[in-house]
Amino acid sequence: MGDHLPPLDFSNAAYTGWTRAHWAALLARATYGFARQLNRAGSPARVLFPDDGFAGAGHSDAVNGLESFARLALAWGLWLYQPANPARLSFQGYDLNLAYLLQQGLLQGTNPASRYYWGDIGHLDQRLVECACLSIAVWLSRAQVFDQLTAAQQTQIVAWLAQADGKGAYPDNWVMFPAVSQVVRLRLGQAAPEADLRRRLEAMAAFYRGDGWYADGRGDEYDLYNAWMFGGHYLFWAWMDGDRFPDLRDEVLARARSFLAAFPHFFGANGSYVGWGRSLGSRFGALIAVALGHVLGVAPANPGLLRRLSSGNLRYYAERGLFHPSEHYLTQGVHGHNPLPLESYVSPGSPGSALAGLFALALDPADPFWTAPEAPLPVEREDFELALPAPGFVVSGRRATGQVTLLNSRAGVASTANGYPAKYGKLAYHTHFPFNAVSVHGGHGPDMLPALTADGAHFGHRTLTRRGGAAPGYIWSEFDEEVNGEPQAVRAAVLLWRDAQIVLAVIEPTLPVAAYYASAALGVERPAGLVRRSDPAAGWEYAEGEDRAVGVARLLGYDAQQASAPFLGRSTLNMAYPYSEHPLVYETRPRLAPRALAALSLARPQSFDPARELAGFSVTADRGVFAITCPDEEQMLLAQDPTLPMRFTLGGLTFEGAAVRYARALPEGRGCAGLGVEAVAGLVTFAAPATFALEHHADGATTLLTNAGARFATPPASVEVRSLTRDWQPAPDTSAASVRAWQAATERTLVEFRLRA
Repeated sequence: MGDHLPPLDFSNAAYTGWTRAHWAALLARATYGFARQLNRAGSPARVLFPDDGFAGAGHSDAVNGLESFARLALAWGLWLYQPANPARLSFQGYDLNLAYLLQQGLLQGTNPASRYYWGDIGHLDQRLVECACLSIAVWLSRAQVFDQLTAAQQTQIVAWLAQADGKGAYPDNWVMFPAVSQVVRLRLGQAAPEADLRRRLEAMAAFYRGDGWYADGRGDEYDLYNAWMFGGHYLFWAWMDGDRFPDLRDEVLARARSFLAAFPHFFGANGSYVGWGRSLGSRFGALIAVALGHVLGVAPANPGLLRRLSSGNLRYYAERGLFHPSEHYLTQGVHGHNPLPLESYVSPGSPGSALAGLFALALDPADPFWTAPEAPLPVEREDFELALPAPGFVVSGRRATGQVTLLNSRAGVASTANGYPAKYGKLAYHTHFPFNAVSVHGGHGPDMLPALTADGAHFGHRTLTRRGGAAPGYIWSEFDEEVNGEPQAVRAAVLLWRDAQIVLAVIEPTLPVAAYYASAALGVERPAGLVRRSDPAAGWEYAEGEDRAVGVARLLGYDAQQASAPFLGRSTLNMAYPYSEHPLVYETRPRLAPRALAALSLARPQSFDPARELAGFSVTADRGVFAITCPDEEQMLLAQDPTLPMRFTLGGLTFEGAAVRYARALPEGRGCAGLGVEAVAGLVTFAAPATFALEHHADGATTLLTNAGARFATPPASVEVRSLTRDWQPAPDTSAASVRAWQAATERTLVEFRLRA
């Protein structure tokens, strides 16, 4: 394979060709890159990587050196934890003694008399973050490092870790950092405040919202910290110290089981996960949740799937500039060196946080994680649609393309710094199309979000969402976009039709604004080969390049379009690629009147015919109620207006409910779906306004996905319910009691039943 990796071996890795040796090679190369800088630094505790544009995020050399060391130290600890692993690694003939590097860094960095001392830990201090990493490293490597030290040396290290006690932390995942230090010290037989530990663990538990998802704080900050923090440090506690508080441990594990049952659906066949939120420069760090879940028995009981997912993600980043080509340290960026879209607090040592994703190297080489043949991802087995109402997500995968799309109804943060509006506020994110994240004129582009502007140069974007929700094939969201300092109300929705997104919006401006909407960003390495096509009469725009294509079409309200081009002339906005552009549709003049808008967006990791794929859709709107007809005659109704319809007919089915927000009738009577529906006349009545999807299958079975008890006009002869392991189990009925029981058992909002006449 080259690039300092072993040859691909498909004998037991049919999908990725990666073996355990490839994982070890990544760790060896990262360690070598660290060691090259060590020759200049003089101590493992003070390695400083070249300034990558942020000047160490404003931190001192001591803190930057600590961060560089701590992120690698965790990876060294997991390697040294496994007795079958050799104590040394090698890279291009260089001997790398991990135990020695870890020991020397710990001793010099925690010694107040040393010139390499990391400094005292303060309130809201980056040292708190790194203290947690170091604590894990100390625990994992204790047999080869900590236990070999003198009593005085052990006391010195423990004293530095203990400075985390009593320090203020941000009210989000930061509350866990002192807890990790406390757990490790207790397990080492040292003193630590157990009451404070319990309080912090419970504070983390309070962030839980359902469906296996935690918000990273008190709002709706849903992102991949659910994997690399709540699935990392929190599960690490459950693994090493959960018996201290078994009630809390069992709760944490049940929630992790639900999350990890769904997490493989977030990965595309190209190896990437759906990327959104902050810290995407941590790359494959999210894989720590998969390995820890396997160790704890809460990940899917399919180790071949877990390794295919993990190795595929590692390979994805390894082939996209993970390392500096000659210095061999980890680059700052997502694809290669590109710190511009990253957060301002990212320092040159931060990319080492990705190495936590190598946690499976702590497993015995004979563990099934390593020995089971790779198994296909969900998107490689079949088309799927997974609705997670608690965080407000719909995850959709298409087997033919290997792409996964995330519809996002609620995730957001109040801050407009660090590209957060684009990182959290898009209505959709894709595995194969990293989004544009860099701001222009203080705002963000309209890729996958209707964006409002008064002058065509300064654009609003979603930050926090007032209300939102998700149902099968559908999300809705209510939020403001700030234009000229004034909030402009937007009510948006996205409907999935196969792999296309129908994006609807009602805007209620307080000043004249125009709306713009663009497809997913088409990011490429080189723009020279891009192909662009337009049809103003049909209302669509299209662009393709590097085996990927995007298209957008006007459906309602938008009266103009623009051929694919960099947004406002800026080509360097993308989260991962050095060049990006997109086609868009827009309103030609700002207007004050409230109005309805609709557009169609399609992004595929292969070329497509826009004249065929972007045609055949019809959208009308009346006072915020949208009626949509798709090319296969599928019909949908969306009520964005606060006055929601109570009874209407769609596709031959009559839907009823005091507050119906969404209804869908599949063609040829194959089924229906909705949100807020209380009954489908002559078919089913729900115990409460329901989120549901009902589908009739060719084998005679009917499946019902619902959050409310259901009573059928023709009672089924048999009822089964689907578990988190995807098997069907007998169920007494589809009553509200049955739904509640399975919601509790699976930590899921929606319960799936299979019915037979």
